[in-house]
Amino acid sequence: YIIIRGDNMKNDEYIIFKIRDISNLIKRKIEEVINKSYEEDFTSRHIMIARYLHRNSDKDIFQKDIEEEFCIRRSTVTSILNVMEKKGMIKRVRVNYDARLNKIVLTDKIIKMQNSICNKVLDMEDTILKDLKEEEIKTLTKILDKIKQNIS
Repeated sequence: YIIIRGDNMKNDEYIIFKIRDISNLIKRKIEEVINKSYEEDFTSRHIMIARYLHRNSDKDIFQKDIEEEFCIRRSTVTSILNVMEKKGMIKRVRVNYDARLNKIVLTDKIIKMQNSICNKVLDMEDTILKDLKEEEIKTLTKILDKIKQNIS
């Protein structure tokens, strides 16, 4: 299967646009499902960052960790965390070993919601992958990892 590249290609023939479209659909669907369930206004990034913080609650997580984990620029993460703090999702807590650092922790409100949110995200993943065989899922995962590495 060879894709002929050229000026006459339509947007839907480019892999990068297909990936972007799928990403946008996933973001919208996650936000729709979560926000309808909780009558909140969370973005998919809020949800992903909250999940990351929940999974790593046994460690001190700092803004830099979030930047690296999600491949997001510092200024973008600052804005996201500011909004999350205003919404009562996270709090910044000074660490006693370095006055310059604030670890990012989830509020009790979000901790209580995490299992339900996780189940909704897993349900969505099941929907996305429902017609794929196990081997196809493994191949897709490898391909996506390679694409991410190539871009990085």
